[in-house]
Amino acid sequence: MQWVVLLHKCVANGSLDLSVFDGAELFCSAVKECEVLDYKRQLPDSDAEYAKVVRDLVAFHNSYGGFLIFGVEEVEKDRRFEIVGVPSGVFHVAKLKDLARSYLGADLRISVESREVRGKNIEIAWVAKRRLGESPLKFAKNGPDEKPSKPSFKKGEVVYRRLDNNAIAKEPEDYDFLYSARHPPSIDLAAVDFSQDEPLEHNLPDRTFVCSRFIGRREDLGDLWSWLADDFSRVRLIAGEGGLGKTSLAYNFAEEMASRRVKPFEKIVWLTAKRRQFIPSEDGHRDNVRTDFEDAISLFRVIASEHGCIDSDFDDLDVREIQRLALDSCGTMPSFIIVDDVDSLTPNDQQRVLEFGMRTPQRTKMLLTTRVNFSYSPDNVLKLNGLASDEFLEFISVLRGKYGLPQLKEGKAEYLREVVGGSPLFTDSLLRLERRGLSLDQAINQWKGEKGLEVRKAALKREIEQLSREAKRVLYTISHVRSASLVELAQILSYTEQTLGDALHELAGLFLVSAPAIGKEARYTVDPNTGLLVLELGSSLGIDHAAIVSAIKRARSDAVGISLQKRSNIVGQAIAQAIALLKQGDSKGALDTVQAASKQLSRPNADLSLAVGRFSLKLNPPALTQAVKAFSESFNLGQRKQLLFDLWFDAEYARGAYDDALEVTSHAIENSVGDISKWYERRAQVRVALARRSKSKFSLDSAIREVDAARADLKTARSNCNNDFQRRQIDQLLLQAEGLRSQLARA
Repeated sequence: MQWVVLLHKCVANGSLDLSVFDGAELFCSAVKECEVLDYKRQLPDSDAEYAKVVRDLVAFHNSYGGFLIFGVEEVEKDRRFEIVGVPSGVFHVAKLKDLARSYLGADLRISVESREVRGKNIEIAWVAKRRLGESPLKFAKNGPDEKPSKPSFKKGEVVYRRLDNNAIAKEPEDYDFLYSARHPPSIDLAAVDFSQDEPLEHNLPDRTFVCSRFIGRREDLGDLWSWLADDFSRVRLIAGEGGLGKTSLAYNFAEEMASRRVKPFEKIVWLTAKRRQFIPSEDGHRDNVRTDFEDAISLFRVIASEHGCIDSDFDDLDVREIQRLALDSCGTMPSFIIVDDVDSLTPNDQQRVLEFGMRTPQRTKMLLTTRVNFSYSPDNVLKLNGLASDEFLEFISVLRGKYGLPQLKEGKAEYLREVVGGSPLFTDSLLRLERRGLSLDQAINQWKGEKGLEVRKAALKREIEQLSREAKRVLYTISHVRSASLVELAQILSYTEQTLGDALHELAGLFLVSAPAIGKEARYTVDPNTGLLVLELGSSLGIDHAAIVSAIKRARSDAVGISLQKRSNIVGQAIAQAIALLKQGDSKGALDTVQAASKQLSRPNADLSLAVGRFSLKLNPPALTQAVKAFSESFNLGQRKQLLFDLWFDAEYARGAYDDALEVTSHAIENSVGDISKWYERRAQVRVALARRSKSKFSLDSAIREVDAARADLKTARSNCNNDFQRRQIDQLLLQAEGLRSQLARA
């Protein structure tokens, strides 16, 4: 399968190297039609035939790019091809480009060249691969009829290349592939190009606070990708009962959009109506002190602010005028806006938000989560149900492993799914009962006998009340700050290392706090729902909760007296200004801006450190050593954005620090960053690079060990794949790895 990799390289270069076909045995059985290559017996001779060529080229463009070779006949289906040749100088390239523009409403990057092989002329049409983030091309009008009332393609259709055939995007996994990076299947990772498009700006919260590990929902994610490709739908609702993972689904989708740099969006805006937030432990909603907005007018204000408006712009404006200002501001910057927990608002304000979503500019989209449908059009609602059987089995396996419970047989797991309706939070509430000593059947009976979430609340409350005073104070502190390092906890609570360690060990044993591996410094977090319950119970825990809050406020001010809010403003404004400079081509100015902001703060900031590394890579040449130092610092400060890991990995690999690049992939896997399958794939590719280095510098044995480890990573990557496209690509990588191992074994 090495020839497939070589063909992908030819597509990237825009010219077909005929040596790929092995010289004299050109077009023998070895080189078949594939995702980047198609053979045609003869040239098109009518407008209808040229339209079919346009369709084939669009399918290539939407996928990997590719070549159409005219003058090759399929002698034996899918096995043997022969050159028959075509006339030279009669292919109408101008007509092909004009028809492409007519049917697509956009230009298609095409070139055609004549080549002579064994005395016969062939015509090779090449089309470029669609750039990362660009929406798939769709037809603007019907193609000519192949049969009466059966056009060769229809208006609105998205065609793409599925192995050696064209396909129409219909299923969720089709769009999942189309919006992916669509990397060529190669175990040899190419050198990194830092001139790539800038990542999407976003204000997504740390995934630890929303969904530390996202499992399942493949069909629902595919539905959202399909909606994203619909130019006529501006707003989408994720609707469902509490506990089904609406917020987690919206967050994961937004995170994937940011990673894939989906165009035309320039920014992702995450807003949560936390005035009334669903609390699983209470089976209802309650007021919360943190809010992004509390009504329609404050929502429109924050949207306008996220798009560049300042406070004075809102003076003397009523709700309709602020709504208009927000709509106008969205028109200046294409954005994807997520409004979480819309049902926290009054019915009238909910209707205003829906109206706003329907009126957003063409290049802006809005995703809402809600427990209610609002009698909205079913075409614009994604109704969320419980996890499907296979996804629930995966979820229950992970959760029982976390709690140290024995795994269930498939039949028992399916019964459990029926009891809890496939709800992730309901499942967690039931398993916590089992953890406390009940058998699974007893836990199910008790859970069914009372409202499940009330049982969860009671179970959690009992666990918290049984803690030592030190552990309660530590848990209350972490619940308040949401994420804290050992040093920060010691500063707030004035505990010795021994006392603090004992308290954390007690909490970890009950799964009340977690400390993800994050390099040199662990940051302790608590499940958001557990944290809210702890804060509610604060006055009844028998601890000095008010004094702890005061200590937190003191600790979270800068040593020179800068408040947390002012500190956040300094960081945000500096990064925004740096991005503006970068868009103007001033990469050094961008770097100077974030470095100057760092000097204003007496403590390092994770976001600024990430920005320093990011803009260091934009220098000419990139300052790789400076960048990786900044990325490492950001990581140790608790940064967990996918952007950090992507850029850090690229920088380490680009400077040839394969061992360090390997460590970055392991950090990403441990912290469940983005698509875990891709990180296993990357780790395998780094191991292959190490194997090739070992072969030349060290020993064949060490090279073989690295390849074996790479194969293991690829198998794990395959088991974590979300769709058949990914699995087929991993299969190709495994074949390449097997081939490399065979070469090493024979050497």
